[in-house]
Amino acid sequence: MKKLLFTCCLFLSIFTALNAQSTVTGKIVNEKNEPIPYATIQIGEHSGVVSNTEGDFSIHTANIVADSVSISFMGFETLKVPLDEFTSKTYTLKESVNQLDDVLVSNKEVTAEEIVSAMLEKAPENYANTNFAQTFFVRNQSNIKMLDVGFEIDKATDESKKDLKKLNEEIEKLSEEMKGKTSSYFTEYYGSFLKQNDSSKIAIDKFVILKNKNKDVSQDQVTKKVVNIIRTHLDPTATYKFKIGIFKVEDSLNPKEIFNEETDSTKGKTQYIKRSIFYKNKDYNAFYNDEDLDFFTKMKRYEYKIDGYTNIDGEMVYIISFTPDRGSAQYKGKMYINVFDNALMRLEYTMLDGENLHNFNMKLLGFKYTEDRIKVTSVYKKNSTGKYAIKFGKRQTGTYAYMSLPAFKFIKNRESKEDDKQKMKFEMMVEQDVISTSEFYVVEQNELTNEQYTTFTNQKEYTPLEIDTYDASIWADYNIIAPIEDIKSYGKDDDSTAAN
Repeated sequence: MKKLLFTCCLFLSIFTALNAQSTVTGKIVNEKNEPIPYATIQIGEHSGVVSNTEGDFSIHTANIVADSVSISFMGFETLKVPLDEFTSKTYTLKESVNQLDDVLVSNKEVTAEEIVSAMLEKAPENYANTNFAQTFFVRNQSNIKMLDVGFEIDKATDESKKDLKKLNEEIEKLSEEMKGKTSSYFTEYYGSFLKQNDSSKIAIDKFVILKNKNKDVSQDQVTKKVVNIIRTHLDPTATYKFKIGIFKVEDSLNPKEIFNEETDSTKGKTQYIKRSIFYKNKDYNAFYNDEDLDFFTKMKRYEYKIDGYTNIDGEMVYIISFTPDRGSAQYKGKMYINVFDNALMRLEYTMLDGENLHNFNMKLLGFKYTEDRIKVTSVYKKNSTGKYAIKFGKRQTGTYAYMSLPAFKFIKNRESKEDDKQKMKFEMMVEQDVISTSEFYVVEQNELTNEQYTTFTNQKEYTPLEIDTYDASIWADYNIIAPIEDIKSYGKDDDSTAAN
């Protein structure tokens, strides 16, 4: 009996120790101890993650039936680790020795242009974007810099000149405090997306907003702070007409209600997330039809060069660089194209300095908008049907915006002729620069049947979890891209919300 009891206790101790390792965290580096971003850590067929930009990863290993863990990245030998030896530590990948010249037999030397043309010709056949069920994770980061901001009250019928001057001084002080300030915030969400032809359904499992509202210098928050100063000078027992320029926005607005509710009308509405995921899949998988990518659609603008060969997921690929050959070119970058089936397996491109994707300059009318500083990485993986689809995509965009809005007006609704004719008018100018980064990771993607699509319930609303300090427990049981240091330190010190 004592021996049996000892054996049971020993078994429980081992089980507890194994259970404690149900989530493994670590780092992927090369032989120079440099982090490898977006390396694949795969356990079995259906469980995997990619390392973040700092090489870190976190993966949930409980209840997985597999013998080993596979760690891979293009140009490196795949590292196989027995599952029972897979623990939280740093893993080093060795560069692979390319044997392509011994494998590839061809009597004709192909040019880089011919390889890219063959890839584009085969792309509609190689990539699928219909009838699939997908589990996804998205992380968005916004870094905002307030370049300039200004507010001025032009008229306040119930205020003396002295009080109006004091009020403007208060608003001017707030404006000066915000100039040059930076802030950042993150959104992360995980869910299921089903696409059948032109229809789609979605369910959000978790949505997290990491934001310090006290330090937020986004346009909405800046406007809210100014209006909160102004509304203390409005009659709390009255209602007001609210106009922007000549346009009436609200007929009967109570001062107590101004900005008391969420200003983002899209938050909690699943339809906007569904649309975003729909277009992420479409844009990444149908890259060959994207008119904005002139290195595909206007190849004469570029010079293409075969830089060499490497391997991705055991497949041999050409490394083809492209650089501007004419002044009208917008990008530079690299393509990684499968030698045998002509599929694009990886794409990296950066917008050239001085170029932009969208540019609206109507500064005389109070508006200017420029979208530039674009940098994209996309990784494609072959699924069980033999088709390729996006596995991971990262897009970074810089946006400059200037808005000088026409007069905001609060006009008191009078109940009788004897009531005061109170009117308050102010003007606003905001100039911002925003760097936005979006990471899209497809956790799993499978074929979709009619029955699966019919029985799946399309979610209409979700409840976001809003936090102002990083909490590691929120994603403890999910296989997602590991948080970067800016996330883990968010909210812990005064500099945590500064843009990089």
